[in-house]
Amino acid sequence: MSAERHSRWVVAYDCPCDKRRRRIAVLLEGYGVRVQESVFECELQPEVFQRLRSRLQRLIRADKDAVRLWPLSRRSCARIVNLGRPVATPGIRDVVI
Repeated sequence: MSAERHSRWVVAYDCPCDKRRRRIAVLLEGYGVRVQESVFECELQPEVFQRLRSRLQRLIRADKDAVRLWPLSRRSCARIVNLGRPVATPGIRDVVI
């Protein structure tokens, strides 16, 4: 049995409707970490990414809203520069035994 491959994604959205914007944010909070007001980083297995993408497509209005998803390679993740207040990023969580 092989380990599932995870990929990190940056998800950004722009939505003029408060109700849909809140729904998008709540949905993304279930998949990743908010790193900016309308930007999330998500660590996802391929099938979870597809599920998220499908849910986002059903949630938005294509004529009004915009959602962009960028894959980040391990190399790109290692080169992320954070300025200002620190942001928790997805990944291996601490385990307390």
